[in-house]
Amino acid sequence: MYTLLPINKYFLRLFKNKFLNKKVIFAGDIKDKIPIYLNTLLSFVNTHNYNYYIWFKKKVNNNIYYGIMSKKYKKYNFNILIFFWLRNKQESLFILNNILSFLSLKVEIFIIGSNNSGVKKIDCIKELEIINLKKIINARKHIIFHGILTKNIYFNINNYWNYYYYNNYQIYNLPGIFSGNKIDNGSKLLISTIINNSNILIKGKILDLGCGSGIITAIINSNLEKYKIKYSIYAIDIDAKAIYSTKKTLTKNLIKNVKVFPSNIYSNIKEKFNFIISNPPIHENSNFSLIFIYQMITKFIKNVRYKGELLFVINNFISYKKIFNNFPLKISILSKNKTFSVYRIKNI
Repeated sequence: MYTLLPINKYFLRLFKNKFLNKKVIFAGDIKDKIPIYLNTLLSFVNTHNYNYYIWFKKKVNNNIYYGIMSKKYKKYNFNILIFFWLRNKQESLFILNNILSFLSLKVEIFIIGSNNSGVKKIDCIKELEIINLKKIINARKHIIFHGILTKNIYFNINNYWNYYYYNNYQIYNLPGIFSGNKIDNGSKLLISTIINNSNILIKGKILDLGCGSGIITAIINSNLEKYKIKYSIYAIDIDAKAIYSTKKTLTKNLIKNVKVFPSNIYSNIKEKFNFIISNPPIHENSNFSLIFIYQMITKFIKNVRYKGELLFVINNFISYKKIFNNFPLKISILSKNKTFSVYRIKNI
């Protein structure tokens, strides 16, 4: 599933024997086999991508952590950090500072990023002055910086929360989570359609597929409570930061009866649902992608009960025929505005 990227093949050739006696931690936007191939005393991986976590864990069993790391990992005495820069600057700094907070002074740091990720200017970022970054490689459409940690870092997750209000609900987001400053119009249309459409009666087991900040779960939960409908909600996402964000949103709004856990679409799902609800992502690493939507629809039948439904919203610029012509399913449009459409698929 994950192959070596050209820049990491280049890195391996250049530093083949540099890390033989070193304890190395890999973090950030890591998405290939470099921790397996690099010769080290210890290779440890931190990832916020559940799919990569499951894949890598099968390869090595241990030495990988999903999500925000604590200071207990200071005992590992890592000598090297190899960090893969993300396209979102604040998301990169959030994850990087989390790792730096339990590293010792004089730890070597390598930061690798693609030319279009914004990595070119990281040596000008004030927060990273303590690393004294210097560009050492420009190859394979990537840049590699090297530096030394010169000052201890304090990390507190509370310094990174962003929130906004929607219908009197506090919606919390960590850096990198979709629609961090206000509700996006797609989610707004999906929520209003579900709540206000008399032809939809949400009940039973409900799956929020790609929960993000938890806004859809929070509002639908409260609407079900209002009408005293019997239900249970499961909220899932591939991104650890989304899991933390949804849990924070639910906690701050005093919502308790929701199961929140990581999953790559249906990969960690063991239940069958009456309703699956989603505002699916249409980008992967900032590149346009319909993979999530295709997999969501392809595996829909296996994950819903008889007469179960999939309700989701997508932007109107995406061709209806391009998505749905390949599926022998009855698909209808529940609502539509100039920008978005809410679709309904039934298992009948």
